[in-house]
Amino acid sequence: MSSNLSPENEQFIQHAVECGVFEDRAQALDRAVELLRRRQELLEHIDEGTRQLRAGQYTEYDEEGLRESFEEIKAEGRRRYKAHEKGP
Repeated sequence: MSSNLSPENEQFIQHAVECGVFEDRAQALDRAVELLRRRQELLEHIDEGTRQLRAGQYTEYDEEGLRESFEEIKAEGRRRYKAHEKGP
């Protein structure tokens, strides 16, 4: 499979390979595609969050409510950690 990159991008990849950032051109391109996929997933999450905000699907917390929520999250994390330590 071939890829047609701009001369600037081709030079950037070649330099990265020469500097040892990647083993070869294919690895550099695979990493680039992986980052594009992660970027797309992030943009989708942002779009979903924006949609939820506009639809009023959120909860407002005062300082005490936020502190309580964090404590609940930490307690749940500790509970899951202990259950995981014990094994199945």
